[in-house]
Amino acid sequence: MPAHDPPVHLLVVDDDPLLRGMATRTLRHAGFEVSAVDSGEQALAAFSSARFGLVLLDVMMPGVDGYETCRRMRATPHGASLPILMLTGLNDTESIEQAYQAGATDFIAKPINWTLLAQRVRYALRAAAAAESAVRNRERLERAQRIARMGSWEIAADGERMSCSAELAAIFGAPARAATGLRPDAFVERINADDRPTVQAARQAAMREGTPYRLNFRIERFDGAERTVFEQAQPVLDAAGRQVAVEGITQDITERVEAERRISHLAHFDAVSGLPNRKFFIELAAPTLERAARLGSSCALLHVDIDRFKSVNDALGRNEGDRVLRLLAERLQASVRSADLASVGHGAETCIARVGANAFTLLLVEVGSDRQASLVAERLMAAISMPIVADGRELTLTASIGIAMYPRDASEPKALTHCAEQAAYAAKAAGRAQQRFFDEAMNASASMRLTRESELRRAIGDGQLRLYYQPKVDAASGRVVGAEALVRWQHPERGLVPPGEFIPLAEECGLIVPLTDWVLDTACADLRRRADAGLRTLPVSVNLASPSFLREGLHEQLDRLLQRHRLEPSCLTLEVTESLLMTDVPLAVQRLQQLRDRGFTLSLDDFGTGFSSLSYLKRFPIHELKIDRSFVTEAWRGERDGAIARSIIALGREFGLQVVAEGVETVSQAAFLAQYGCTCQQGYLFARPMPAQHFDTLLVRGSITVPGLLPKCEAPAVEAAGAPL
Repeated sequence: MPAHDPPVHLLVVDDDPLLRGMATRTLRHAGFEVSAVDSGEQALAAFSSARFGLVLLDVMMPGVDGYETCRRMRATPHGASLPILMLTGLNDTESIEQAYQAGATDFIAKPINWTLLAQRVRYALRAAAAAESAVRNRERLERAQRIARMGSWEIAADGERMSCSAELAAIFGAPARAATGLRPDAFVERINADDRPTVQAARQAAMREGTPYRLNFRIERFDGAERTVFEQAQPVLDAAGRQVAVEGITQDITERVEAERRISHLAHFDAVSGLPNRKFFIELAAPTLERAARLGSSCALLHVDIDRFKSVNDALGRNEGDRVLRLLAERLQASVRSADLASVGHGAETCIARVGANAFTLLLVEVGSDRQASLVAERLMAAISMPIVADGRELTLTASIGIAMYPRDASEPKALTHCAEQAAYAAKAAGRAQQRFFDEAMNASASMRLTRESELRRAIGDGQLRLYYQPKVDAASGRVVGAEALVRWQHPERGLVPPGEFIPLAEECGLIVPLTDWVLDTACADLRRRADAGLRTLPVSVNLASPSFLREGLHEQLDRLLQRHRLEPSCLTLEVTESLLMTDVPLAVQRLQQLRDRGFTLSLDDFGTGFSSLSYLKRFPIHELKIDRSFVTEAWRGERDGAIARSIIALGREFGLQVVAEGVETVSQAAFLAQYGCTCQQGYLFARPMPAQHFDTLLVRGSITVPGLLPKCEAPAVEAAGAPL
């Protein structure tokens, strides 16, 4: 025995003391640990209290004989596979058969050859270890097959007999008895009818020609469930190289196939609408255009962009916005399937995809003319404009549609899509709810837009931005009471770029957040500089763009900004719009309260132009309302705009809010507003937005005199202190 292994414990059972002693000494001398007893009763008692590696058991003993002792040992868990050698002097076949029936592993005839006894014991131990290892290996294989959902099988060379593992039977949902003695046809019948010829041909080639195979196919289990399996098979050869069988494995891969299908769906389809996404649309369009090229026919690609859809998300929330998008997708699909579109061509095909947050693309084939494509666009616009009820509100949406024609505008799907998108952008620029066909001028415009975006990106980091200030004036005295910070772009070649040109661009290309951050930082730096110079430090208003207001950590960012410039929060008035607050009312209230608690003044800009109601206004913790210029322009005439302006002023008074009128350009407008209690005004009547140094000069003067509005008065003395710093 190997030196590092503990000695095997043996049990010798014999009523002959001489034989028992000789056997004990011989086996101990061979390195075994030996216990010896003289009866079946003692053997069973010892067996129940100790673990033995082998038993030498005499057959003929008084009381419980060797046969019965062997049977009882075999009935125990430990004795089920234990090697038991029977010692017998009986040489008749019947006695030997009886020993095996009792469960004996082998027998040793008396008289015992003592020289060979230890070798017989070692051989029995090795055989038992090999058998136990085989059992463990088989159990490990069965466990591995269960874990991998993989079964093994073998078909005899005649093709008539098949054996399989229990796991293969489980994969097919077959009864346990199916693991043996089953004809191969019983499993073949469970293969999906479409896949069965392929599998049968592969198996026949393996049986006749020894050709291995690997296949995926579908099965219907014996219980009716459908599964997908992978099967791999190869021939079995004997020592002479003759094929005697085909063996293989079959694995249930249903979950993997379904996961791959889900992943593929996510990669190719939009999660909200269920339509193909942009990438998949390009793949679908390519063969359609190739076929059109072979037939010499034309196609039209329509890019449908829903106008101002962001305001829907802002007002209703993302979930309700997604529901509206799904409804629009259904309308588009229903429209292109309608009978009115049959004029596009006999057997016309359509492909529709969602290619952006609020954009869809449709490909129409066999389109004979621009007019036919335009009719389709009109039909789609009409479908989109049908009223939609969302969250208890009735919405009427419009769409801007760009049309690109194949092969006139482009011959490749990506290029054609790009042309249609440019045409849709032109339709939006023309006033929305329009349709436009692509032309080369649009290409030049799109190229220019890309250039502007790149230039704006550089401008933010290269010091090309300027901060201008438009004063807020007390119309009753002409005194300057504050200012609004307005960003300008000093282009190195084009000069001062109007904000109406680059602010929308910044919003579209994701630069509005760094642009807003620059305005906040520069406004604070100017406030610090004025304070250090002894100038009045009037509060400065800064408009917070939607992404800036909604991002996490806004109040911490503002805290750090004020700490760096050594300012108090009351120096800043933060302006937000109605539509921004309606994006997520609970979040907006929470964010506004955080800012108010820190001491910032909060202003609601463009009041009256958004979606809010008085019930929402009560919840917003704001300090100031700004009357939008659209109501100010004609307010002095006293008609509807005048009524709205008066109502806003009265509303502000009832809520204890400061009311500011913006866009005041005439004495009549200013006088009307002041008459009804809105004396805080800003607009061209008092001053245009001006560079920081000019505003500093105005602060020294202290007031603005407007001829015809106020009597000329002396400028007030310059105050050394204003808002706390």
